[in-house]
Amino acid sequence: MSRLLITLCLLYLPLGAFAQDRSGNDTASDWIAQHFVSFGLWDSVCDERVENDELKQRCYLRYVDVYSPRPNFLATFAFVFTEKGESVVEMGFEKRTRYNEKGFRIEKAGKTIWAFEDPCLNTSKCRLTGANAQNFLSQLSMGDSLVQDFKDRTRKDRVLNWDLTHFADALADYRAAATERSLLN
Repeated sequence: MSRLLITLCLLYLPLGAFAQDRSGNDTASDWIAQHFVSFGLWDSVCDERVENDELKQRCYLRYVDVYSPRPNFLATFAFVFTEKGESVVEMGFEKRTRYNEKGFRIEKAGKTIWAFEDPCLNTSKCRLTGANAQNFLSQLSMGDSLVQDFKDRTRKDRVLNWDLTHFADALADYRAAATERSLLN
């Protein structure tokens, strides 16, 4: 099993991104979707479950790009959610992914409008919060595509091009659904 998949399971168990029970068994998740809308690549999701007789709710925006299937599984992901009233963007990459110069950028009409040069691109997970997350989300909403130009862990050159055509609509839907559930405070 890929290290990224194991990392994703551990990192997002609280988000319930994978179908496991609370003991970590590979069974159907007990999170029940109350809202699920796809916008191109992006899914706007709200779900809930009862924990210790208390209703727990969450909303998030996500995209998972599996760019190489088994046996050489490789993937990258992005999640948008709110934590303690603050926007959070988490992105995950395979270990040993090395972005080329200006290799993580937002383009509009074929021109770069924003380039990400944060050192977290050299790790397997990148977390943006507060103003940094808001700025990134604004740039994504204005762009046509998010381009990821890198060498993967096998040293193969990759270029992922995420269509942002529907991102602004997906973000608005996520925020409206989260507001309806009082989850943005």
